Amino acid sequence: MSQDNDRGERRVGGPGCAPGREPCSQSFSPSRRGFIGRSLALTGAGLVPGALLSGPATAADTATEWGWPQPYRRVSEKSIEWMKSKGWWPLQVAWNPLWSDGNLLLHVMQQQKLLEKRGIEVQYSPFLAASLMNEVYMPGRIHVAQSGSLGLLQVIDRKVPTLALACYPAQRQAFLCHPDSPLKAGLIELKGGKVLGRPGVVGITIGSTTHLALLIAAKVLGLEEGKDYIMKNMAPPDIMTMPRGVDVFGMWEPNVILMTEFLKNARIIDLINNYEFFNGYSYMRGEFEEGAPDVAQAYTDAFVEAQLYSRLRPAEVVASFAADPSQRGRDAKLIERDATIHVFNPKPTRSYVFEDTGGLWIPLELYQSGIMSDAGVLRRRYTEADFKSVLRPKYMADTFGRLGWAIPKRAPFLPANWPGKIGQPPYPPYGIMEMGKQPFPEPGDLTREWKFGGTTYRP
Repeated sequence: MSQDNDRGERRVGGPGCAPGREPCSQSFSPSRRGFIGRSLALTGAGLVPGALLSGPATAADTATEWGWPQPYRRVSEKSIEWMKSKGWWPLQVAWNPLWSDGNLLLHVMQQQKLLEKRGIEVQYSPFLAASLMNEVYMPGRIHVAQSGSLGLLQVIDRKVPTLALACYPAQRQAFLCHPDSPLKAGLIELKGGKVLGRPGVVGITIGSTTHLALLIAAKVLGLEEGKDYIMKNMAPPDIMTMPRGVDVFGMWEPNVILMTEFLKNARIIDLINNYEFFNGYSYMRGEFEEGAPDVAQAYTDAFVEAQLYSRLRPAEVVASFAADPSQRGRDAKLIERDATIHVFNPKPTRSYVFEDTGGLWIPLELYQSGIMSDAGVLRRRYTEADFKSVLRPKYMADTFGRLGWAIPKRAPFLPANWPGKIGQPPYPPYGIMEMGKQPFPEPGDLTREWKFGGTTYRP
Protein backbone atom coordinates (compact mmCIF):
# COMPACT_ATOMS: atom_id res chain seq x y z
CA MET A 1 0.00 0.00 0.00
CA SER A 2 1.17 3.51 -0.58
CA GLN A 3 0.10 6.99 0.17
CA ASP A 4 1.36 10.58 0.09
CA ASN A 5 2.24 12.11 3.44
CA ASP A 6 2.02 15.75 4.43
CA ARG A 7 5.41 16.42 2.86
CA GLY A 8 4.28 15.08 -0.51
CA GLU A 9 6.26 11.87 -0.08
CA ARG A 10 4.73 8.50 -0.92
CA ARG A 11 4.63 5.82 1.73
CA VAL A 12 4.40 2.29 0.45
CA GLY A 13 3.34 -1.07 1.79
CA GLY A 14 1.03 -3.88 0.87
CA PRO A 15 0.58 -7.50 -0.05
CA GLY A 16 3.72 -9.64 -0.04
CA CYS A 17 5.46 -10.33 -3.32
CA ALA A 18 6.38 -13.70 -4.69
CA PRO A 19 9.22 -15.85 -3.37
CA GLY A 20 12.40 -15.41 -5.37
CA ARG A 21 11.34 -12.02 -6.69
CA GLU A 22 12.46 -8.59 -5.58
CA PRO A 23 9.51 -7.04 -3.77
CA CYS A 24 8.00 -3.63 -4.19
CA SER A 25 9.93 -2.57 -1.09
CA GLN A 26 12.97 -1.78 -3.22
CA SER A 27 11.16 1.15 -4.72
CA PHE A 28 10.89 3.05 -1.47
CA SER A 29 13.74 1.90 0.72
CA PRO A 30 17.27 3.01 -0.18
CA SER A 31 18.59 0.63 2.46
CA ARG A 32 16.41 -2.33 3.30
CA ARG A 33 18.65 -3.47 6.14
CA GLY A 34 18.87 0.06 7.49
CA PHE A 35 15.09 0.32 7.54
CA ILE A 36 14.82 -3.01 9.31
CA GLY A 37 17.29 -1.91 11.93
CA ARG A 38 15.44 1.31 12.56
CA SER A 39 12.12 -0.52 12.74
CA LEU A 40 13.42 -3.00 15.30
CA ALA A 41 14.87 -0.15 17.33
CA LEU A 42 11.33 1.24 17.58
CA THR A 43 10.42 -1.20 19.38
CA GLY A 44 -1.20 -30.28 14.77
CA ALA A 45 -4.61 -31.59 15.56
CA GLY A 46 -7.03 -30.86 18.34
CA LEU A 47 -7.17 -27.87 20.66
CA VAL A 48 -4.51 -26.53 22.97
CA PRO A 49 -4.60 -28.65 26.15
CA GLY A 50 -6.36 -26.81 28.94
CA ALA A 51 -3.57 -27.67 31.39
CA LEU A 52 -1.26 -25.31 29.50
CA LEU A 53 -3.54 -22.34 30.04
CA SER A 54 -3.93 -20.53 33.32
CA GLY A 55 -7.54 -19.73 34.12
CA PRO A 56 -10.80 -21.36 32.99
CA ALA A 57 -11.07 -22.57 29.42
CA THR A 58 -14.79 -21.89 29.20
CA ALA A 59 -16.74 -18.64 29.28
CA ALA A 60 -16.58 -16.93 32.65
CA ASP A 61 -19.53 -15.50 34.52
CA THR A 62 -18.20 -11.99 33.89
CA ALA A 63 -17.03 -10.37 30.69
CA THR A 64 -15.89 -7.03 29.36
CA GLU A 65 -18.41 -4.72 27.74
CA TRP A 66 -17.12 -5.90 24.35
CA GLY A 67 -17.83 -9.53 25.23
CA TRP A 68 -14.47 -10.93 26.30
CA PRO A 69 -14.69 -13.49 29.16
CA GLN A 70 -12.96 -12.57 32.39
CA PRO A 71 -10.51 -13.24 33.89
CA TYR A 72 -7.95 -13.27 31.09
CA ARG A 73 -6.11 -16.53 30.51
CA ARG A 74 -2.47 -15.87 31.32
CA VAL A 75 0.44 -17.75 29.80
CA SER A 76 2.37 -20.08 32.06
CA GLU A 77 5.68 -19.34 33.74
CA LYS A 78 7.06 -22.39 31.94
CA SER A 79 6.29 -20.75 28.57
CA ILE A 80 7.85 -17.47 29.65
CA GLU A 81 11.01 -19.27 30.75
CA TRP A 82 11.11 -21.14 27.42
CA MET A 83 10.90 -17.84 25.51
CA LYS A 84 13.65 -16.33 27.65
CA SER A 85 15.84 -19.38 27.08
CA LYS A 86 15.60 -18.78 23.32
CA GLY A 87 16.18 -15.03 23.62
CA TRP A 88 12.61 -14.49 22.44
CA TRP A 89 11.48 -12.36 25.38
CA PRO A 90 9.82 -9.94 24.92
CA LEU A 91 7.69 -11.27 22.08
CA GLN A 92 8.48 -9.33 18.88
CA VAL A 93 5.42 -8.61 16.72
CA ALA A 94 5.76 -6.97 13.28
CA TRP A 95 2.88 -5.00 11.81
CA ASN A 96 2.23 -2.91 8.71
CA PRO A 97 0.67 0.47 9.68
CA LEU A 98 -0.71 0.92 6.15
CA TRP A 99 -2.25 -2.53 5.56
CA SER A 100 -6.05 -2.53 5.72
CA ASP A 101 -7.48 -4.54 8.62
CA GLY A 102 -4.24 -5.60 10.26
CA ASN A 103 -3.06 -2.04 10.77
CA LEU A 104 -6.01 -1.17 13.01
CA LEU A 105 -6.21 -4.50 14.82
CA LEU A 106 -2.53 -4.48 15.73
CA HIS A 107 -2.86 -0.86 16.85
CA VAL A 108 -5.72 -1.81 19.19
CA MET A 109 -3.71 -4.75 20.52
CA GLN A 110 -0.91 -2.31 21.34
CA GLN A 111 -3.03 0.47 22.81
CA GLN A 112 -5.22 -1.80 24.92
CA LYS A 113 -2.24 -3.96 25.96
CA LEU A 114 -4.15 -7.10 25.05
CA LEU A 115 -1.07 -9.32 25.11
CA GLU A 116 0.25 -7.77 28.30
CA LYS A 117 -3.08 -8.57 29.98
CA ARG A 118 -2.35 -12.20 29.14
CA GLY A 119 1.09 -12.06 30.78
CA ILE A 120 3.21 -11.45 27.67
CA GLU A 121 5.79 -8.68 27.42
CA VAL A 122 5.74 -7.53 23.81
CA GLN A 123 7.31 -5.07 21.40
CA TYR A 124 5.61 -4.04 18.13
CA SER A 125 7.77 -3.04 15.16
CA PRO A 126 6.44 -1.34 12.01
CA PHE A 127 7.38 -2.61 8.55
CA LEU A 128 5.92 -1.37 5.27
CA ALA A 129 6.22 -4.61 3.28
CA ALA A 130 5.87 -8.30 3.98
CA SER A 131 9.26 -8.97 2.41
CA LEU A 132 10.90 -6.75 5.02
CA MET A 133 9.09 -8.58 7.80
CA ASN A 134 10.14 -11.95 6.43
CA GLU A 135 13.75 -10.85 6.22
CA VAL A 136 13.84 -10.63 10.02
CA TYR A 137 11.14 -13.23 10.72
CA MET A 138 12.98 -16.08 9.03
CA PRO A 139 16.11 -15.80 11.23
CA GLY A 140 13.91 -15.41 14.33
CA ARG A 141 14.54 -11.73 15.09
CA ILE A 142 10.77 -11.17 15.09
CA HIS A 143 8.28 -13.85 16.07
CA VAL A 144 4.99 -12.72 14.52
CA ALA A 145 4.53 -11.30 11.00
CA GLN A 146 1.75 -10.29 8.63
CA SER A 147 1.66 -10.87 4.86
CA GLY A 148 -0.38 -11.88 1.88
CA SER A 149 -0.35 -15.47 0.60
CA LEU A 150 2.78 -14.86 -1.45
CA GLY A 151 4.68 -13.80 1.66
CA LEU A 152 3.58 -16.99 3.39
CA LEU A 153 4.97 -18.97 0.46
CA GLN A 154 8.37 -17.43 1.19
CA VAL A 155 8.50 -19.02 4.63
CA ILE A 156 7.23 -22.33 3.25
CA ASP A 157 10.03 -22.22 0.66
CA ARG A 158 12.63 -21.57 3.33
CA LYS A 159 11.18 -24.31 5.54
CA VAL A 160 10.73 -21.92 8.45
CA PRO A 161 8.40 -23.50 11.06
CA THR A 162 5.30 -21.30 11.01
CA LEU A 163 1.78 -21.13 12.45
CA ALA A 164 -0.74 -19.16 10.38
CA LEU A 165 -3.14 -18.19 13.18
CA ALA A 166 -5.52 -15.69 11.55
CA CYS A 167 -6.25 -14.32 8.11
CA TYR A 168 -7.12 -11.03 6.43
CA PRO A 169 -9.54 -12.29 3.78
CA ALA A 170 -11.29 -10.99 0.69
CA GLN A 171 -9.98 -7.43 0.63
CA ARG A 172 -10.89 -5.61 -2.56
CA GLN A 173 -8.32 -5.03 -5.28
CA ALA A 174 -9.00 -3.41 -8.63
CA PHE A 175 -7.79 -2.61 -12.11
CA LEU A 176 -7.83 1.16 -12.55
CA CYS A 177 -7.70 3.48 -15.54
CA HIS A 178 -7.50 7.23 -16.12
CA PRO A 179 -10.81 9.05 -15.57
CA ASP A 180 -10.87 10.06 -19.26
CA SER A 181 -9.90 6.62 -20.59
CA PRO A 182 -12.00 5.23 -23.47
CA LEU A 183 -11.99 1.88 -21.66
CA LYS A 184 -15.38 1.33 -20.03
CA ALA A 185 -16.36 -2.35 -19.85
CA GLY A 186 -13.36 -4.08 -18.30
CA LEU A 187 -10.17 -5.79 -19.40
CA ILE A 188 -12.09 -7.63 -22.12
CA GLU A 189 -11.90 -4.41 -24.14
CA LEU A 190 -8.14 -4.96 -24.53
CA LYS A 191 -8.80 -8.01 -26.72
CA GLY A 192 -7.78 -7.34 -30.30
CA GLY A 193 -7.19 -3.66 -29.50
CA LYS A 194 -10.83 -3.01 -30.35
CA VAL A 195 -11.04 0.10 -28.15
CA LEU A 196 -7.48 1.40 -28.01
CA GLY A 197 -6.46 0.32 -31.50
CA ARG A 198 -3.29 -1.25 -30.04
CA PRO A 199 -2.21 -3.51 -27.18
CA GLY A 200 -3.05 -1.94 -23.83
CA VAL A 201 -0.22 -1.18 -21.40
CA VAL A 202 -0.99 -2.69 -18.00
CA GLY A 203 1.02 -1.47 -15.02
CA ILE A 204 1.35 -3.95 -12.17
CA THR A 205 3.97 -4.85 -9.57
CA ILE A 206 5.68 -8.00 -10.81
CA GLY A 207 5.40 -10.83 -8.30
CA SER A 208 2.50 -9.25 -6.39
CA THR A 209 -1.13 -10.26 -6.02
CA THR A 210 -2.08 -7.83 -8.80
CA HIS A 211 0.31 -9.67 -11.10
CA LEU A 212 -1.46 -12.90 -10.19
CA ALA A 213 -4.80 -11.27 -10.97
CA LEU A 214 -3.63 -10.16 -14.41
CA LEU A 215 -2.44 -13.68 -15.21
CA ILE A 216 -5.79 -15.17 -14.19
CA ALA A 217 -7.78 -12.49 -16.01
CA ALA A 218 -5.80 -13.06 -19.20
CA LYS A 219 -6.51 -16.77 -18.96
CA VAL A 220 -10.22 -16.24 -18.31
CA LEU A 221 -10.69 -13.59 -21.00
CA GLY A 222 -8.40 -15.12 -23.61
CA LEU A 223 -5.97 -12.20 -23.65
CA GLU A 224 -2.52 -12.71 -25.16
CA GLU A 225 0.52 -10.86 -23.87
CA GLY A 226 2.16 -8.87 -26.64
CA LYS A 227 -0.94 -8.99 -28.79
CA ASP A 228 -3.70 -7.73 -26.50
CA TYR A 229 -1.68 -6.23 -23.67
CA ILE A 230 1.85 -5.32 -22.66
CA MET A 231 2.77 -5.86 -19.02
CA LYS A 232 4.76 -3.06 -17.39
CA ASN A 233 6.45 -3.57 -14.02
CA MET A 234 5.64 -0.60 -11.78
CA ALA A 235 6.23 0.11 -8.11
CA PRO A 236 3.17 1.21 -6.10
CA PRO A 237 4.40 4.84 -5.70
CA ASP A 238 4.57 5.16 -9.48
CA ILE A 239 1.14 3.62 -9.91
CA MET A 240 -0.22 6.16 -7.46
CA THR A 241 0.68 8.99 -9.84
CA MET A 242 -1.29 7.38 -12.71
CA PRO A 243 1.30 8.31 -15.38
CA ARG A 244 0.27 8.77 -18.98
CA GLY A 245 1.38 6.08 -21.39
CA VAL A 246 -0.08 3.34 -19.17
CA ASP A 247 -3.70 2.35 -19.77
CA VAL A 248 -4.57 0.07 -16.85
CA PHE A 249 -3.10 -0.21 -13.33
CA GLY A 250 -3.50 -2.92 -10.69
CA MET A 251 -3.80 -1.78 -7.07
CA TRP A 252 -4.97 -2.90 -3.62
CA GLU A 253 -6.79 -1.24 -0.73
CA PRO A 254 -6.86 1.27 0.80
CA ASN A 255 -5.18 2.83 -2.24
CA VAL A 256 -8.10 2.05 -4.54
CA ILE A 257 -10.28 4.13 -2.22
CA LEU A 258 -7.62 6.82 -1.94
CA MET A 259 -7.18 7.15 -5.71
CA THR A 260 -10.82 6.90 -6.75
CA GLU A 261 -12.54 8.74 -3.90
CA PHE A 262 -9.95 11.15 -2.50
CA LEU A 263 -7.36 11.93 -5.18
CA LYS A 264 -9.91 11.24 -7.92
CA ASN A 265 -7.12 10.51 -10.39
CA ALA A 266 -8.44 7.05 -11.27
CA ARG A 267 -11.59 5.03 -11.80
CA ILE A 268 -12.23 1.31 -11.56
CA ILE A 269 -12.44 -0.47 -14.89
CA ASP A 270 -12.56 -4.03 -13.52
CA LEU A 271 -12.45 -5.65 -10.10
CA ILE A 272 -9.54 -7.95 -9.42
CA ASN A 273 -12.01 -9.79 -7.16
CA ASN A 274 -13.64 -11.09 -10.34
CA TYR A 275 -10.54 -13.18 -11.00
CA GLU A 276 -8.67 -13.64 -7.73
CA PHE A 277 -9.43 -14.12 -4.04
CA PHE A 278 -7.00 -12.15 -1.93
CA ASN A 279 -5.99 -13.54 1.44
CA GLY A 280 -3.42 -12.43 3.99
CA TYR A 281 -2.19 -14.09 7.17
CA SER A 282 -1.00 -13.27 10.66
CA TYR A 283 1.60 -15.91 11.46
CA MET A 284 3.93 -16.91 14.32
CA ARG A 285 7.11 -18.92 14.57
CA GLY A 286 6.22 -22.61 14.60
CA GLU A 287 8.51 -23.39 17.53
CA PHE A 288 5.86 -21.94 19.84
CA GLU A 289 3.61 -24.92 19.11
CA GLU A 290 5.93 -27.19 21.04
CA GLY A 291 7.60 -24.82 23.48
CA ALA A 292 4.80 -22.38 24.37
CA PRO A 293 1.46 -23.18 22.70
CA ASP A 294 -0.35 -20.96 25.19
CA VAL A 295 1.50 -17.97 23.67
CA ALA A 296 0.09 -18.83 20.24
CA GLN A 297 -3.33 -19.12 21.84
CA ALA A 298 -2.92 -15.83 23.68
CA TYR A 299 -1.99 -14.04 20.45
CA THR A 300 -5.04 -15.48 18.68
CA ASP A 301 -7.28 -14.48 21.60
CA ALA A 302 -5.90 -10.93 21.57
CA PHE A 303 -6.34 -10.69 17.79
CA VAL A 304 -10.03 -11.56 18.06
CA GLU A 305 -10.55 -9.38 21.13
CA ALA A 306 -9.15 -6.41 19.20
CA GLN A 307 -11.91 -6.90 16.63
CA LEU A 308 -14.57 -6.90 19.33
CA TYR A 309 -13.18 -3.79 21.02
CA SER A 310 -13.06 -2.02 17.65
CA ARG A 311 -16.59 -3.05 16.77
CA LEU A 312 -17.95 -1.64 20.04
CA ARG A 313 -15.93 1.59 20.08
CA PRO A 314 -15.25 2.59 16.47
CA ALA A 315 -15.02 6.36 17.00
CA GLU A 316 -12.53 5.96 19.86
CA VAL A 317 -10.44 3.52 17.84
CA VAL A 318 -10.32 5.71 14.72
CA ALA A 319 -9.35 8.78 16.74
CA SER A 320 -6.58 6.86 18.49
CA PHE A 321 -5.26 5.36 15.26
CA ALA A 322 -5.37 8.66 13.35
CA ALA A 323 -3.29 10.25 16.13
CA ASP A 324 -0.67 7.50 16.03
CA PRO A 325 2.71 8.63 14.60
CA SER A 326 2.53 5.82 12.03
CA GLN A 327 -0.45 7.60 10.41
CA ARG A 328 1.14 11.07 10.14
CA GLY A 329 0.10 12.73 6.89
CA ARG A 330 -2.80 10.38 6.16
CA ASP A 331 -6.31 11.73 5.71
CA ALA A 332 -8.37 10.92 8.81
CA LYS A 333 -11.44 10.37 6.63
CA LEU A 334 -9.55 7.77 4.61
CA ILE A 335 -8.50 6.04 7.84
CA GLU A 336 -12.11 5.99 9.02
CA ARG A 337 -13.45 4.67 5.70
CA ASP A 338 -10.78 1.99 5.55
CA ALA A 339 -11.47 0.92 9.14
CA THR A 340 -15.23 0.86 8.62
CA ILE A 341 -14.96 -1.41 5.58
CA HIS A 342 -12.33 -3.81 6.86
CA VAL A 343 -12.81 -3.91 10.64
CA PHE A 344 -16.09 -2.43 11.90
CA ASN A 345 -18.49 -3.82 9.30
CA PRO A 346 -17.49 -7.48 8.84
CA LYS A 347 -18.37 -10.29 11.18
CA PRO A 348 -15.60 -10.86 13.72
CA THR A 349 -15.43 -14.48 12.55
CA ARG A 350 -14.04 -13.43 9.15
CA SER A 351 -10.45 -14.17 10.22
CA TYR A 352 -10.93 -17.91 10.70
CA VAL A 353 -8.25 -19.86 8.85
CA PHE A 354 -10.24 -22.44 6.90
CA GLU A 355 -8.34 -25.44 5.58
CA ASP A 356 -11.08 -26.49 3.17
CA THR A 357 -14.52 -24.98 3.50
CA GLY A 358 -16.19 -24.63 0.14
CA GLY A 359 -12.78 -24.41 -1.53
CA LEU A 360 -11.15 -22.11 1.05
CA TRP A 361 -8.29 -21.80 1.71
CA ILE A 362 -6.04 -24.66 0.65
CA PRO A 363 -7.74 -25.57 -2.66
CA LEU A 364 -7.84 -21.88 -3.64
CA GLU A 365 -4.22 -21.28 -2.65
CA LEU A 366 -3.19 -24.31 -4.70
CA TYR A 367 -5.06 -23.02 -7.75
CA GLN A 368 -3.73 -19.47 -7.51
CA SER A 369 -0.13 -20.38 -6.75
CA GLY A 370 -0.31 -22.85 -9.64
CA ILE A 371 -1.10 -19.98 -12.01
CA MET A 372 2.02 -18.16 -10.81
CA SER A 373 4.09 -21.34 -11.15
CA ASP A 374 2.89 -21.91 -14.71
CA ALA A 375 3.95 -18.35 -15.56
CA GLY A 376 7.41 -18.89 -14.11
CA VAL A 377 6.88 -16.33 -11.35
CA LEU A 378 7.08 -18.98 -8.65
CA ARG A 379 9.92 -21.47 -8.82
CA ARG A 380 7.87 -24.55 -7.96
CA ARG A 381 4.38 -25.89 -7.52
CA TYR A 382 2.98 -26.07 -4.00
CA THR A 383 1.10 -28.97 -2.46
CA GLU A 384 -1.70 -29.46 0.01
CA ALA A 385 0.91 -30.64 2.49
CA ASP A 386 2.79 -27.35 2.12
CA PHE A 387 -0.22 -25.36 3.25
CA LYS A 388 -1.27 -27.82 5.94
CA SER A 389 2.21 -27.47 7.40
CA VAL A 390 1.48 -23.82 8.28
CA LEU A 391 -2.30 -23.32 8.60
CA ARG A 392 -3.44 -23.67 12.22
CA PRO A 393 -7.22 -23.18 12.61
CA LYS A 394 -7.19 -25.01 15.96
CA TYR A 395 -6.13 -21.90 17.88
CA MET A 396 -8.95 -19.75 16.59
CA ALA A 397 -11.33 -22.67 17.06
CA ASP A 398 -10.33 -22.61 20.74
CA THR A 399 -10.90 -18.84 20.87
CA PHE A 400 -14.37 -19.23 19.37
CA GLY A 401 -15.15 -22.06 21.79
CA ARG A 402 -14.34 -19.87 24.77
CA LEU A 403 -16.57 -17.10 23.44
CA GLY A 404 -19.43 -19.46 22.62
CA TRP A 405 -19.16 -18.83 18.89
CA ALA A 406 -19.73 -21.46 16.24
CA ILE A 407 -17.04 -22.10 13.68
CA PRO A 408 -18.44 -20.71 10.40
CA LYS A 409 -19.80 -23.35 8.05
CA ARG A 410 -19.30 -20.93 5.17
CA ALA A 411 -17.07 -17.91 4.74
CA PRO A 412 -18.68 -14.75 6.20
CA PHE A 413 -17.52 -12.73 3.19
CA LEU A 414 -19.58 -14.79 0.72
CA PRO A 415 -23.21 -13.70 0.20
CA ALA A 416 -25.93 -16.20 1.00
CA ASN A 417 -26.53 -18.60 -1.90
CA TRP A 418 -23.39 -17.33 -3.64
CA PRO A 419 -23.43 -19.11 -7.00
CA GLY A 420 -19.68 -19.03 -7.70
CA LYS A 421 -17.23 -21.91 -7.47
CA ILE A 422 -13.89 -21.12 -5.91
CA GLY A 423 -11.05 -21.84 -8.27
CA GLN A 424 -13.28 -21.28 -11.30
CA PRO A 425 -13.29 -17.54 -12.13
CA PRO A 426 -14.86 -15.22 -13.07
CA TYR A 427 -16.52 -14.91 -9.67
CA PRO A 428 -19.87 -13.33 -8.81
CA PRO A 429 -19.65 -10.39 -6.36
CA TYR A 430 -18.28 -11.21 -2.90
CA GLY A 431 -15.92 -9.73 -0.34
CA ILE A 432 -15.55 -7.65 2.80
CA MET A 433 -16.62 -4.44 1.05
CA GLU A 434 -19.40 -6.14 -0.90
CA MET A 435 -21.08 -7.45 2.27
CA GLY A 436 -21.37 -4.04 3.96
CA LYS A 437 -22.37 -3.90 7.63
CA GLN A 438 -22.87 -7.45 8.87
CA PRO A 439 -24.95 -8.08 11.98
CA PHE A 440 -23.38 -10.34 14.57
CA PRO A 441 -24.44 -12.64 15.99
CA GLU A 442 -27.05 -14.06 13.62
CA PRO A 443 -28.80 -17.43 13.86
CA GLY A 444 -26.15 -20.14 13.75
CA ASP A 445 -23.32 -17.87 14.95
CA LEU A 446 -23.49 -18.91 18.63
CA THR A 447 -23.27 -22.15 20.55
CA ARG A 448 -24.27 -20.59 23.87
CA GLU A 449 -25.20 -17.27 25.45
CA TRP A 450 -22.90 -14.33 24.73
CA LYS A 451 -23.01 -10.70 25.85
CA PHE A 452 -21.86 -7.67 23.87
CA GLY A 453 -22.41 -3.97 24.47
CA GLY A 454 -24.95 -4.58 27.22
CA THR A 455 -27.08 -6.99 25.17
CA THR A 456 -27.38 -10.70 25.82
CA TYR A 457 -27.51 -12.93 22.73
CA ARG A 458 -28.62 -16.55 22.73
CA PRO A 459 -28.25 -19.31 20.12
